Amino acid sequence: MKKHPCLYLGLLAGVVAITANTLVLKAAPLMAVNAESGGLLKLVLLHTTPVLPAGPLPVVKAEGFKLLFHYLTGLGMVGLYVLVFEPRLPGNGWVKGGLFSLLPWVLNGFVVLPLLGQGLAGGHVLTAGGMAYFFVANAVFGLVLGGLYAYLRQQQAAAGV
Repeated sequence: MKKHPCLYLGLLAGVVAITANTLVLKAAPLMAVNAESGGLLKLVLLHTTPVLPAGPLPVVKAEGFKLLFHYLTGLGMVGLYVLVFEPRLPGNGWVKGGLFSLLPWVLNGFVVLPLLGQGLAGGHVLTAGGMAYFFVANAVFGLVLGGLYAYLRQQQAAAGV
């Protein structure tokens, strides 16, 4: 398997982007907005809890595990961006990241949440403001990822690395 020379830059940009996304999502309750349902983890638990031994369930439902799951899922998205989408998307880093941010939003809103019975974009459990806020949180992830990754690549090229 060929190593991607810029994957580590993507991971660095990705951790910053996931952190920005996480902070935006965690700030939602401060504005009385319900914008996140933890849909993917809920979907995974829905299908694995019946086969998991009872011992790990408290750990899986702990806030620290939820945060770890969020970061790992985000890093998977970062890998997709760096290896598949970034080389093919048009525009500068900000544009590429903004376009890419639609992927996790669409996957969550049109696949995960409906499979949980929460409706399209979580419409059965989220207000229009919550849905818009979740869209913005995904946009923050993509914009930070795309912009920072492009900047790091430019710095790397300027350094002749």
